[in-house]
Amino acid sequence: VTRNCPHFFDAVRFNTNVTSVKWDEENSKFVVATSNHETKEELTETFDKCIWAAGQNGKPSFPMRIKRLLKRGGFKGKCIHSSECEDFKTDVEGKRVVFIGDEFSAEDLALQAIKLGVERVFICSRRGWGGVATYTSAWPMNKVEACECMLPTEVIQDGRGLRLTEMYPDIETEEYEFADDGNTKDLLDIETVVFCTGYKPNLSMIEASMRPSFYNVPFETEEVLPENWTMTPNPSSEHLGHVLPSEELYTSYVDPLLYRNTLISNPNMMYILSNSHYPLKDIDVMAWLCLSYITGDAELPSTEEMQRRNKLDMLVELDDFISRNDCDFSYFAAYKEFCEEKYEEDKSWKDPNGEEYDMINMRVGMRFLARNMQDSGYPDDIGSFTKLNEKAERMVQMNFLSGLAREALDPDSEDNNWRTFRDHDTNGFYSLQTGTPSVPLKDRWLDLDEKDCGVTDCAETVPPSIFDKKVSQLPSLDLKKDEEGPNLTDVSDLSSIESREES
Repeated sequence: VTRNCPHFFDAVRFNTNVTSVKWDEENSKFVVATSNHETKEELTETFDKCIWAAGQNGKPSFPMRIKRLLKRGGFKGKCIHSSECEDFKTDVEGKRVVFIGDEFSAEDLALQAIKLGVERVFICSRRGWGGVATYTSAWPMNKVEACECMLPTEVIQDGRGLRLTEMYPDIETEEYEFADDGNTKDLLDIETVVFCTGYKPNLSMIEASMRPSFYNVPFETEEVLPENWTMTPNPSSEHLGHVLPSEELYTSYVDPLLYRNTLISNPNMMYILSNSHYPLKDIDVMAWLCLSYITGDAELPSTEEMQRRNKLDMLVELDDFISRNDCDFSYFAAYKEFCEEKYEEDKSWKDPNGEEYDMINMRVGMRFLARNMQDSGYPDDIGSFTKLNEKAERMVQMNFLSGLAREALDPDSEDNNWRTFRDHDTNGFYSLQTGTPSVPLKDRWLDLDEKDCGVTDCAETVPPSIFDKKVSQLPSLDLKKDEEGPNLTDVSDLSSIESREES
């Protein structure tokens, strides 16, 4: 960067901690206090705009109930967060280990534990549906066991074991509760518990009145949904019927306090967040969008219009099967009950529409991303909110292939003692910008060490047709259905949504 622009970093203050950000209402300015780590110099300055870009993974998040349980129960093993794995080999080698949480950190650390010689890994999942670690079909040497819908409720075996109890979604409380007569599972000789429970954003420097909810504040259902709203039919509608939404709806794409990265109560305050399947792209686009607000290239509507458009975005989420499972507790509980009934009838049952639901959900996130790219003048094109282009489709397909890499693993295969999702066929993965294909690992992932760069010599660039042959076997969805959705940038009222629901 500095080769072409020597003074690029002149305005950047390194080794500096922001200690306070407040809004001066009288002067319409941000009052920002900073402290230099090296010189200890403290400054207070004023600014017109403020962008929080500290990352959503600012500090470890712990489920305090479980943490207190282990302490009060006298658990004698070691407890760490997934961010505290500096001595991970000592923590897991030859040991039986429990992971709390089932997302990417659990998956990553479970594979690393296998490589380091763990005896057994138990992954506890409250929800038991959706986490990558729980839908992975197999693990090397079958060393990992997913304990779905179960969490610790008691320390046993004189501090060396844990008793897990089955959980269920309670529609009345909209919380996960322990079943009074639920199944239990005793895990004995546990030496390490790893909290793979994610992170929380660090907002300590921001004045409380300017902090967003980060999707933890729900929408009131009666304020969002038109009267007599019904979900657009999907393959599960025949079994679930019309499920009355919960009184409160949480969301994956819309924060009630933000409008597309700006604080509704004070649009001079902006937040760079990622909430799609494509975090790196998402963050880059969000940065462009914030810049467009500052330069005036993108206009911000009135407060009332921001809130109205947020509600329209919420309706789009509720029309998507997976998004609604995430934000509507009642719908999730209904679908979970349906799945349990089918599983009781046939232990090998899997929802035949699962792949289609995944593809639709990925396209929903892509539509929001495409809209932000257009409105910010981002120098790339994946189509629009109402019609995605070929590049967007390729992004969706590659994301889908990534999921298949986990589901394709077979616990009974001859290569189960070593195969992981990272050993998956790399055909179908390539750069959308250059066409350069992904390169395979030099060796089996379990046999690679930290000194090995891990890849073969770069392959030649291949045309997209190679990818086309691979994805031709994947479920394909007609984009015409997406085209019927409202253009949320231009729509002026709820009538377009309401008329579509009525039809």
